[in-house]
Parts: sequence; C-alpha cells; structure tokens
Amino acid sequence: MSQPASLYHLQSLDSQIDSIRDRLAEIDTLLAQNEAVRAAQAALEAAQVSQHDWRAKQANLEAERQKLKQEAEAAEKRLYSGKVLNPRELTDLQDKLAELNTRHKSLEEPLLEAMLQAEECAESAQAAADNLERVKQEQAEHLGELSEERSGLESQLAGLLAEAEQTRQEIELEHLQLYDSLRDRLRGGIAVAIVKGGECAVCGVELTSQDKQLVRRGEVLTCTTCHRILYIS
Repeated sequence: MSQPASLYHLQSLDSQIDSIRDRLAEIDTLLAQNEAVRAAQAALEAAQVSQHDWRAKQANLEAERQKLKQEAEAAEKRLYSGKVLNPRELTDLQDKLAELNTRHKSLEEPLLEAMLQAEECAESAQAAADNLERVKQEQAEHLGELSEERSGLESQLAGLLAEAEQTRQEIELEHLQLYDSLRDRLRGGIAVAIVKGGECAVCGVELTSQDKQLVRRGEVLTCTTCHRILYIS
C-alpha cells in the first residue's frame, strides 16, 4: 500500500474513532444525568411534604377540639352539679360553656378542610410514587440500552485503535508527523483529501497534471490551497 493510501486509510480509521468517542461522551452524560428520575423524585418529595403539613394541621385541630370538648364537659358538669350557688359564678360558667362550644364548632370547617386536603395530598403522593416507579423502570430499560450500546462501541473502538496503530507502523515518520500536525490544526481533524475528477474534494482546487502523476506514483503531496495530503484511489 502506498504512503498516501495508508494515510487515507488512517484518516478513515481516525474519523471513525472520533465519532465513537463523541458518542461515548454523549452516553456517559446521559447515564450521569438521569433528569427524568430526579424530576419524578422531586415531585414525590413535594407531595409528601404537603401531605405531612396537612396531616399535622389536621392532628393539631383535632387535639384542640378534643381539649375544648373536655373543658366544655367539665364546665357543664360543674354548672349542673348543684354545688355552684353564687349567681355571678353561675353566669360566668354559662358564658364560659357557651364560649367553649362556639370555639369547638368554629373548628369544624378548618378541620374538614384539613382532612380533605390531607386526603388529596395522599392521593397525589401515591400518584407521584407510582410515576416515579414507572419512570425508573423506563429509565432502567433506556439506560440498559445505552449501557449495551456503550459496551459495543468500546469493543469497536478497541478494534479500530489496534488497526490504526498497525496502519501507523506502515507510514514513514515524516509523513506521520505531517498527518498528525494537520489533524491537530485543520477543521474536523481531516488531514487527507481524496482527489476526484482531478480536483481536491475538500476545497475544489484543480491539480496540475504533474501533481496528479506524483500522487498516483505514491508521492505524499499537499493541496496548495487547503494544505491537506492528497490521495487518488
């Protein structure tokens, strides 16, 4: 195989290697991010916090109503015990009992609202938990596919790297250094341009007859315009 042919083959291998490495980087990012699971987890945590807050409010209201009920029962028992004979004290007890009953009744609506909100939050939390489980299963399948793809790409990459290294052994040092230099500084890392119809396929400049003959004989020449190594198949 001529030097330009070996360089062109190396370019083909390196382009495939670049493409695989780019895809592997994308897969690694996807495997690390897992945004869908994080979003579902955040929704579940928010629903659970809301449920906890309403349950706590419900419990506080129930405790307050129970306390008022006990105080009202104690006041009523004393009022009708026959032991209180002072008219002023009887009036105070009646007023206190009325106040306690009023306060007890005033808590009915807030307690009902808290119970309803707690139930709704419990339903929302359950729905969020179900959604999280579904998303996890979907992600597990997706991540499994990505992991499988990654494994296949790594195997393919290893083969290409071995072939590229073998090809580099076939190329003279000065030509290899030129190729590596062009790979580093040219757009897309394309260091070798094929000649089609007598023109450089990258920039379109027409080769002289002498240059075409030299390239066909295996000489390593570069394009006068884009400076890439020329190859005629």
